[in-house]
Amino acid sequence: MKKSILLFSAIILLGLLVGCSSNDTAPESLREEDKVATIVAGTLSAIPTLTPVPAVTVTVQPTVQPTTSSIPNLSFEDFPNKTLLGEDESYSVYLINSDNGDSPEKTGEIIIYDKGKNVVYSIIGSFKFFGTMIVSNDGKGEYILLSHGTYTSHAAIVISLNDKKQAVDEFCVKAGNSGSHFFWNEYIVFNNCDIIQNRPWGAGEAPSVVAINLKTRLVTEIAKSDLTHQFHVQAIVGNNLQYLETSVEKEEDWNVPDSQKTTMQTYDLLSLGIQN
Repeated sequence: MKKSILLFSAIILLGLLVGCSSNDTAPESLREEDKVATIVAGTLSAIPTLTPVPAVTVTVQPTVQPTTSSIPNLSFEDFPNKTLLGEDESYSVYLINSDNGDSPEKTGEIIIYDKGKNVVYSIIGSFKFFGTMIVSNDGKGEYILLSHGTYTSHAAIVISLNDKKQAVDEFCVKAGNSGSHFFWNEYIVFNNCDIIQNRPWGAGEAPSVVAINLKTRLVTEIAKSDLTHQFHVQAIVGNNLQYLETSVEKEEDWNVPDSQKTTMQTYDLLSLGIQN
């Protein structure tokens, strides 16, 4: 910018000097032109030479990916103080850090060992178990049912292996062993522990058929026992539940086996989603 201003001033000065000398004689004009040339040359030489600005090199640092430290899997050996509560072909359930000794009632935390994957699940919360434990799973590695109690009825809980905690509230399941309950999609379908005093056996067991949604906790009574009816789950074929309905015409007919009528019933489990 400064160079342009000085050059422009020199040109103006030259024009003025030439104009002023146009009326002089030729020798004097030459001498004046020489003076102007000298002035212009001096002016131009006084203009500073601009030093080019060096280019700035920007170095982009490579993006460093954050290192995530994965939580190590629990090992079976990480729990030396454990007591086996029960198992099936796929899973073993242990009580850990228990001080109940030989008492039939066990209270404490539990771990579940996946035999096939060699993986240990530490389950959130404290649990209380009494008597013999029966273990069954859904075959998908998502849910495990733990039932405990007497030979006729068992208190049961369902453990979600994905969430590592109890899925729904404890409920009573008839007998507790395989065949008294089934997993289907996100449901547990089972015979409950209803009791009606007009039955001439045991405590008056008269099981109904119940389904519990393991995600929403909604309870559906599929078949409810009453004074003259009771039900037993048999199997799930596709989306159909098969169960036996046993009935009598009069209450006193429960004492007469030949008066009891048993028929196979089918329930479309897909209707559970419609009802809920």
